[in-house]
Amino acid sequence: MRDIVKMTLAEQIYTILREDIISQRIKCGEKLTLKSLQERFDISSTPIREAIKRLSQEGLIDHITNIGGKVVDISEKDIIEIYDFCSILDVAALKLALSSDKEDELIRHLRECIEQQEASLKQGNIEDFKLHSDDFHDILYKYADNSKLYDASLRIRSLFSILTNRYQNFINAETVVFKEHKSIYEAIRDKAYDKAIALMENHFEHAKNYLIENIRNSHN
Repeated sequence: MRDIVKMTLAEQIYTILREDIISQRIKCGEKLTLKSLQERFDISSTPIREAIKRLSQEGLIDHITNIGGKVVDISEKDIIEIYDFCSILDVAALKLALSSDKEDELIRHLRECIEQQEASLKQGNIEDFKLHSDDFHDILYKYADNSKLYDASLRIRSLFSILTNRYQNFINAETVVFKEHKSIYEAIRDKAYDKAIALMENHFEHAKNYLIENIRNSHN
């Protein structure tokens, strides 16, 4: 039986707004005024202020005192910095995971994740694919077993998730992601560790360049 999780009003609003921002139902640069949020949720401003403060601390919103906030704009320079930083963190997680004493277990979990990604693509379930795509990277952090590294990844993950949603909204992006994940898994399975590390670095480099190119084209 699942545990019942009690959430305060502020936590509920934070969760809803965070998902709306990451999924880009609320776009980058869009203002979130206290008045509009009070009307949307039909509650007082206190829990809304708390939710906005938390979103601001997470880097998703630029807080505007007594007004609300504005969803962060992500420039091309931001994109480069976010992807490069995530690449550094994930490569470090991969190296630590490869040095763990649970290699067989790691390979099994990665294989299962790849199978789930493939099944989601065949079913055309893109939302399910995105979850399993995130799981692929989470597995590496699990076996890296370094809480400080994982905490660092969490601090940047919200912004990265916004970009991931943008990237995977372009045609055939999911297929590219799946093929690259599968290649990384196969290199780990075959104990070609240097190859796995190079593939992981290329994975982020390809995604970064593909996103920038498509954003530029969409503005033309």
